[in-house]
Amino acid sequence: MIHRLILALLAIVLLATALPTVAQTPAITTTLYVPIVASHAIRPLGFETNPGWLYSSQVKPRAQALNAHWVRLNTLSWREAQPTQNSPINWNAPSFQIFEQEVLTANELGLQVMAIIDDHPSWATGSSHICAAILDEYHDEFAMFVREVVAKYSQAPYLVRYWELGNEPDVDPILVPTNSQFGCWGNIADEYYGGERYGRMLKVVTPAIRAADPGAKVVFGGLLLARPENQPTNTDGKPFNFLEGALRAGAGPYFDILAFHSYPSYIANVLGVPNVDFDLHEQSLNGAWKDRGGTTIGKIRFLRDVMQRYGINKPLFLNETGLRCMNEYFNCNSILPQFEQAKANHLIRTSIRAMAEGVEAYVWYTLQGPGWSYTSLLDDSQQPRPAYNAMQFAIQRLNEVRVPPQAFTGYGTGIEAYRFRGNGFVLDVIWSTDGTPRQITLPATSVIAAYTRDGTSITPTISGSTAIFNVGFENIYLKRQP
Repeated sequence: MIHRLILALLAIVLLATALPTVAQTPAITTTLYVPIVASHAIRPLGFETNPGWLYSSQVKPRAQALNAHWVRLNTLSWREAQPTQNSPINWNAPSFQIFEQEVLTANELGLQVMAIIDDHPSWATGSSHICAAILDEYHDEFAMFVREVVAKYSQAPYLVRYWELGNEPDVDPILVPTNSQFGCWGNIADEYYGGERYGRMLKVVTPAIRAADPGAKVVFGGLLLARPENQPTNTDGKPFNFLEGALRAGAGPYFDILAFHSYPSYIANVLGVPNVDFDLHEQSLNGAWKDRGGTTIGKIRFLRDVMQRYGINKPLFLNETGLRCMNEYFNCNSILPQFEQAKANHLIRTSIRAMAEGVEAYVWYTLQGPGWSYTSLLDDSQQPRPAYNAMQFAIQRLNEVRVPPQAFTGYGTGIEAYRFRGNGFVLDVIWSTDGTPRQITLPATSVIAAYTRDGTSITPTISGSTAIFNVGFENIYLKRQP
């Protein structure tokens, strides 16, 4: 990003150009669908699509076949709907038309929508910069706008319940392009990085959301949370204090869910070794989270520590994540096969670890291809990449069991395993921590089924009454008697 802060922020700036614009999105059809409302347990796995892609003829069937639970939509624009102060909401604004079609498609596919509200008009920010924080004196106007949006879209046929206020608000607007779809609330010069002003906004807007729909869930804008502490040069302020700033402002009762993001980078040829667990060995941030248990677990525990200091304990959503291939390191097109396998392994490891820590939503960015920094589940022809297949099979297996899993140490050293419980069986997700081939053994009579990461059945070697399975860097699923 500008000012050459940290490579993670630098890479994210590419998002502004990588995301399709409204003009590039697939055309809206005139066919609307009445959602089928079903009662089913919430499952953690989901994806994000950029505006207009969910209902496209190529992506919609892939979304349906994936059978995920969540879809995150960053489509609605306050700036489009109310370009001038006191003007009525323009429900025919392009972003609203796209959003409505997306939500109807999501309902048809049985997806739970997580909708972001952002993109503030200049009259409410006092800035020509599209990405800017709302001034305190316009919080009431924002609250009135949001209340009307929630009142409309909480009703049939839309039935949206989850509303996220901003996207990566812990980024200062001066660090991103003027039309950025993330950031906007951060302030490098502030000890709490602008978190207090974000908290003041929540205290005004959240009551309006709850008045419009008492069943609504307010999601704290997903935090970038690039680092848990200052860089040595200390040129980027203290974005890690953003949440604390909001809580200092008294925002604790004014959100229901705390969201955060995670984007390790694939740099295997820099490390010079195969089978790298990029969640545990994030190098683009100089190992910022390594001593805290890795990027996923480290961020979870950091956020819980902050909440504990302020006497709250909110559910956590990891609602935007992926493994990036960054052209700053090498030509990504030349190493796509090995990167795609690493990405699929990363998806399984981080999603299972997040579930084991109690995270209730895990949302991959994005479903449609080609994606930002090659993170997408589908390629540029909207064909499945290995990570899509890995998520699809994980969803099939997790539909049989209860979440969260528990870490399981019964398979010995060098093995990381997590145990889910089903009705009369357990499902163990197992991998070698460093890629060294290892063997696990168990009574042959306890084996029900075993599968590779992508769903191929595995037949164990039988020695007497013992079943032997080979375990490598890629995970296996072992369904067995408890």
